[in-house]
Amino acid sequence: MDYNPHLIVSVHPLMQHVPLMSLERLRDKVAKPIPFTTVVTDLTRCHPTWFHKSVLKCFVATKIVVSQALSLGLKTTQIICHGLPIRPSFSIPAGTRAYLREKLGMQKDARTVMLIGGGEGMGKITEIAEELSKRLSETHQLVIICGNNRSLVEKLSAKIWPFSVHVKGFVHNMSEYMSCCDCVITKAGPGTIAEALICGIPIILNGCIPCQEEGNIPFVLENKVGTYSEDPVIIANTVSEWFDKNDGTLEEMSARAKLLGRPDATFNIVRDLADLVLE
Repeated sequence: MDYNPHLIVSVHPLMQHVPLMSLERLRDKVAKPIPFTTVVTDLTRCHPTWFHKSVLKCFVATKIVVSQALSLGLKTTQIICHGLPIRPSFSIPAGTRAYLREKLGMQKDARTVMLIGGGEGMGKITEIAEELSKRLSETHQLVIICGNNRSLVEKLSAKIWPFSVHVKGFVHNMSEYMSCCDCVITKAGPGTIAEALICGIPIILNGCIPCQEEGNIPFVLENKVGTYSEDPVIIANTVSEWFDKNDGTLEEMSARAKLLGRPDATFNIVRDLADLVLE
């Protein structure tokens, strides 16, 4: 074989069975068996192909996934639950909201909602933004992250809004933008949910990838860290109620989110992988 790795790490649901079969065939051609590990990058409902009984270690994000791994034949000694691996910047305190808002050119005392369209700026971004503009006031502000969708950036930037709206394309300091917000509107992707929990940000889920992300919706709802709706009117009304009531709802959800967040997950996973190489 061209490579003789000390450790193999899979981060894809289809990269367990075939690689492990190949390793078995190579067993007699290497000095010692090559350890194989899996880092599951889904938050709740995972495809069964994530799990293989022959892995040395399987890293998972939640107790829900631990139960699923056990039901599919893995042993407790194979499973490690550190949380979902996310960008290390989210584990570093970014500063107070007022400081971050001022740094990012925003109103430092305004209630702030973030609207995310994923890396490609997809979904009902325009519709939700327009409904928010009808219900929020000058004491509020909106941050829209459009990702790589340049046409959406241009379209929303050209619009005259009745309150403060900050339209951004793809940003490399998402941890700062998210940390300066009071709540976030996003689809039910595991990475964004994990990031929002670390930041202590209540979540409004506005869609999901069928099957793959559906299980993340009850996770958010049952832990009382957010809501779900695909209707732009309902979404806007929810944000307006959260901002205007000022009854502690946002603060309570934020506290629960913080308890669920796992800011050191990436570091703990890497540390354990390094230890496996050194064994």
